[in-house]
Amino acid sequence: MANSRFVFTPFSAEFPASNIPQLQLVNRRPVLSFDASTDEAAQWTAVAPQGLTGTITVLVYYIMASAVANAVIFQASLEAITDGDAIDLDAGDSFDTANSSGSITVPGTAGYLDVITITMTNADSIAAGDLFRLKLNRDADTDTATGDAHVLAVELRDNS
Repeated sequence: MANSRFVFTPFSAEFPASNIPQLQLVNRRPVLSFDASTDEAAQWTAVAPQGLTGTITVLVYYIMASAVANAVIFQASLEAITDGDAIDLDAGDSFDTANSSGSITVPGTAGYLDVITITMTNADSIAAGDLFRLKLNRDADTDTATGDAHVLAVELRDNS
């Protein structure tokens, strides 16, 4: 992934069994609406390409439905599966510890785009050829922004 990236959209999201963001259209744009009062998560699956060598960052492109003050917090985590790993994919998952964006002040006008960067210090030892999943979670029980956070895209970058 040397100097490459993955861009994940709301339509390509996969969802856990519970606490999922709502897939909807905002002004004809697909978004995942992460609730203000419940931690909700979505995830995406891909294969890590050759050349994966650098620090990985996740960028979250979002707008707020109504909040114009306070802070939002997103968390991202990776699950990397290498051929031959002793992980039963039928029975569970193995996400690494979540990485947090910290408190990010939302734009002063609802609907204005903001981009949050999360450095993936916990990256589950991802390597070229690994099947991986990226999970994005709004830490709603900790952040202070009211209203839904509408995620328009999530980008995963190798910063080598």
